[in-house]
Amino acid sequence: MLQPQSTELKTGQRPVQENIKSCKVGDIVFEEGALGRELYIILEGTVGVYKNTTEGEAELARIEKGGIVGEMSLLDHMPRSATIKCLEPAKLLVINEATFQAALKSVPIWLTSIIKIVVSRLRDANKRVDQSILRSKELGVVSLIRLLLPKYKHDFSSQIALDYDLILLEAYFVSRLKKKEMTKILTSFEKKNIISIAEDSEHKKHVCFDDVEVLQLFEEYLTLKSQKKTFLEMDIPEEAIAILSNIVYVSQKEGIETAEGTTLLKSVILKDIESKNRNHLEKSLLDLKRRNLLNIDPVDNGDSLLIFERKVLKRIKKIKEWVPRFEQETP
Repeated sequence: MLQPQSTELKTGQRPVQENIKSCKVGDIVFEEGALGRELYIILEGTVGVYKNTTEGEAELARIEKGGIVGEMSLLDHMPRSATIKCLEPAKLLVINEATFQAALKSVPIWLTSIIKIVVSRLRDANKRVDQSILRSKELGVVSLIRLLLPKYKHDFSSQIALDYDLILLEAYFVSRLKKKEMTKILTSFEKKNIISIAEDSEHKKHVCFDDVEVLQLFEEYLTLKSQKKTFLEMDIPEEAIAILSNIVYVSQKEGIETAEGTTLLKSVILKDIESKNRNHLEKSLLDLKRRNLLNIDPVDNGDSLLIFERKVLKRIKKIKEWVPRFEQETP
């Protein structure tokens, strides 16, 4: 006759008792920065995940029945990375450190190592993603992608790419964004031509980047938008941009590269500019100097030396081209 299995852990400790914690709306399960040696499995109700930012407390996610919170501190013994509040009456199963460590002994050591590596990576991502962006899911996703690119990028169809499922997985671990929400965000990026999503012969999806600089520009745009600002370059008159384009073009033959940047005599650019545009040159040069896009240093014989960086023009043109696309509403 079979005997019922014992519920005792093979550690010499007393039998494990289920510890159920009941919470009311508004109750705090644990606070960001606190030490903790328990994880919680949500049996009933919903909890919110909150993080302190420079602008106040920001909600990162909502976790429902079946979800787990507090697992990171239990694994790496670091302070809690976020605050957990009950959004409705809830029941939580509390798993203490002794119970958790005993359970880990029954799984392969390689799986334990993988779990710890994932936790370490998430801690690093949480530190590097600026707190002020947490209220913008789009900005959070862009920042996460830029964090993943250096280590996980690969070539696909002559483009830089990331594994689609990797982005979904990391987005869930970092901010609990679910697949449906992430798919919507990535699709909106694709409609703006910031990324493209392609499948290989095995139907595996890849997120491709035709121009990684555009991704960085989009991150800047979203950051400024969250501050109710825009690029200063958007206010530069087309006339001043035309002058700067002329300067850059002429500097390819007549300019000199120095530690401060490319230099070009104003007299050289005067010879190249049509007479009808010369009246606007001084005004445009002063405007460009005021915007810190070039410097003007006087030299002998009444001439002036223009000092600038050619990449500045490329950035201005890219901003002028892409901001309207960033602002485009996607269904």
